[in-house]
Amino acid sequence: MTPLEEQVGVLQGKWPTLVCTALPSGAHLIEITDFVMPPGWNLAKATLLFVAPPGFPAAQPDCFWVESIGERVPVRLQNGATPQNTNDSNPVPDVGQRGTWFSWHLQTWNPNTDTLMTYFNVIWQRLKPAR
Repeated sequence: MTPLEEQVGVLQGKWPTLVCTALPSGAHLIEITDFVMPPGWNLAKATLLFVAPPGFPAAQPDCFWVESIGERVPVRLQNGATPQNTNDSNPVPDVGQRGTWFSWHLQTWNPNTDTLMTYFNVIWQRLKPAR
């Protein structure tokens, strides 16, 4: 089993709806459907997407997307404002347009100790509090 497969398995233990799809570039799209958004957003549940790049874990993940479930609506703060560092037209590489892109970058990454769960925790820290 590859490190990516092992780490996807750990995430699937927490989110059974998680799907990992190989992309033409060699990257993998990680999708968590029915993801419960923290308070402060216009969506209670959404699909969370991020990419494990080719060469992962030596290459670190970067940015993520949040997509509404059902009717396609952009992700907004509960008060209707656009979240900081987001864009509704930046596509997922190899996939195309999928929701709202969050330009959120890791400050440090150690491929020997950091995992997909590490990256998920960075995403969570970005989403909570909503801003």
